Amino acid sequence: MLECLVNGEISTVVSASNRGLGYGDGLFETLVVHNGMPRRWQAHMDRLGVGCERLGIAMPPQALLLREVQTVSTALVDAVVKIVLTRGGSARGYRPSQDAGCIRIVSAHVFPLDIDENTARGVKARICDLRLAIQPALGGIKHLNRLEQVVASTEFFAEGVSEGILLDQEDHVISAVSANIFLVLDDRLLTPRLDRCGVRGVLRSQLLAAFSTRCEQRRIQVDLLQEADEVFICNAVRGIVPVTAIDSQRYEIGPFTRKLQHWLQSGASV
Repeated sequence: MLECLVNGEISTVVSASNRGLGYGDGLFETLVVHNGMPRRWQAHMDRLGVGCERLGIAMPPQALLLREVQTVSTALVDAVVKIVLTRGGSARGYRPSQDAGCIRIVSAHVFPLDIDENTARGVKARICDLRLAIQPALGGIKHLNRLEQVVASTEFFAEGVSEGILLDQEDHVISAVSANIFLVLDDRLLTPRLDRCGVRGVLRSQLLAAFSTRCEQRRIQVDLLQEADEVFICNAVRGIVPVTAIDSQRYEIGPFTRKLQHWLQSGASV
C-alpha cells in the first residue's frame, strides 16, 4: 500500500471496533486509475450504490470519493485503488445502529506487473474444493466478507496454477477466485448467473451489454467446462485473461477471446 486515507485523512489506522473488521459489515471496489482518471468510474459507483442500498449503508457522495481516489494516486501513472466502505458505529453486537454513518478507506497500490504476460499467454486454473455458500440476499454485491475466497486461494499452490474456479453448493460454476468467468461455445458467450452468490463484475457487465445478442447468463454445470471451445476470466484490473487449462482439461487461446481482448484494448475500457 502506497498511500491511504481514512475519512479523508492520511492514515492507515481504523478503530478496533470497526464493523468491517468485526463483522465484514461493508463493501469495497477495486479500480484502475491511469493519470488520475479512474477507469469505469460510473460502473464502479453504480455497483457500490447497489451494495450500499442492499446493506443499508449511507453511500458517500461520488464527488468526495473521486477526490480521494485522485489524491491517493496522484504520484502514479498507473495505480490500483481500493475503496472500502464500512458501517459506522462502535457498539458491540450484530445489530447495527439505525443512525450509523459510513467509514471511508481509500488506498493506492502498485499496478500488477504480470498483467501483459497473462493477457498474452493465459493462465492455468484448478477447480477448488471449497464450495461457495448460496445466499441470494448477498448475491452479486462486493461485500467485505471474502473468507471463502481467502480459503480457496490457498488451494492452488501447484507450480503453474495461478487461479481457482469456484463452484457453489450445487456444483454450478460461479467464478474464478478473483474474477468472473466466461465460456465460449460455438461463437456464443456463456457466463454464470450471479443471483445467489458471486460478484457481478463491472467488466462482466460491460461485456454483457456490448455483446448482448451473443451472451447468455445461466446456471452452468461443471461438466459444461469440458465442452467449451474457449474459456476466459475477467475483472476490472486484469482485463480479459485466457484460461489455457482447468485441471486436466486444456483450452486453446481462441479467436473469440483474442477478439474481445482487442475490443477492450481499442477503447472499451473507459
